[in-house]
Amino acid sequence: MGDQVREAAAEKRYNRRWLIAAILGPLLLGVMAAGWMFTVADRLPAELATHWNGKNHVDGYSSLWVMAFMTVGVAAGTGALISVLAVVTRGQSLLLARIGLGAGVALAVALTALMVAIAAGQLYLVDVSQAKLSGPVIAIGLALAFVAAAGVIWQYRPGEVDRTQSPVVVAMNAGVTSMEMALSAAGHERAERAETLRIKVSMGAWAWVLSGGIGGIVALSTYFVFPLLALLGVAVGALVWVFCQGTVVIDHQGVRVLASGFWKVMPLEWKEIDRAAVEDIKALDYGGWGYRSNIGSTGFIMNSGPALVMAGGFHQHFVISMPSLEVAGDAAALVNAYVHNKKVKK
Repeated sequence: MGDQVREAAAEKRYNRRWLIAAILGPLLLGVMAAGWMFTVADRLPAELATHWNGKNHVDGYSSLWVMAFMTVGVAAGTGALISVLAVVTRGQSLLLARIGLGAGVALAVALTALMVAIAAGQLYLVDVSQAKLSGPVIAIGLALAFVAAAGVIWQYRPGEVDRTQSPVVVAMNAGVTSMEMALSAAGHERAERAETLRIKVSMGAWAWVLSGGIGGIVALSTYFVFPLLALLGVAVGALVWVFCQGTVVIDHQGVRVLASGFWKVMPLEWKEIDRAAVEDIKALDYGGWGYRSNIGSTGFIMNSGPALVMAGGFHQHFVISMPSLEVAGDAAALVNAYVHNKKVKK
């Protein structure tokens, strides 16, 4: 359903424009909503009601500045984040990318409208405990969210992601599959000796960004529900950190990944693998970084770039990021050698 006629450079520019719009659009909407709140600040209570319990009684209050931050950073920011993820992961499905972008925009509009409705429902209010959401604002916001989502889904038409492998990668794959090539021959010699290959993989400094970012988002979002729940962000951040580095082990038993050196993931026996190759991958094609499991593929993705890609039965693919193209070639050659080694028990 994507536009197939754009050249590669034009396709990049097209999606870059949508990325910019996906970030700036929701944030600008949030800033406008927050700005409106400050224009009516003299008509609002000093402390705004921001949370209602199951009995519809006010049980949470915030200052206007906190409301403004929540409007821009959480309401609009959440929608912008989903929109961006939809665009950058379009390699998995063009249709889902369009729907995801529409959903992100709709969420940004709806959540921003909710924040405005909270403030609008307290204009000229003396008793804050009687605060209620503004019904008309909610209705208008939901209608605008639906229209915005429909318009975005209709207008956004991404093309197919270019997955053409570079000549260097093509040459490397020739070296790991042909017995006439030195790399493949070396792999078979190592398999005959039942050698073990251990490869360290890591996100590097990005591990701190990813684990800290996700942990911080969880802590911030849960804090406003119940402050003690913010500790959940620490646990989530630590769990993410575990899957930001690991050791790949290839030996006579099969292939496996030890996340942070101890948590075994992707334990593959040789009977589950048909062949191995080297590919230059894009992390977001597999849903991002870390341990990923999607329909048809399982991966331990540390970054975009060279990866060991193993094909199995039922069109399954197992993908593991490699620190360099040369290391990926060594790993693929050894995997292919073990797969065809008659000494390996099937």
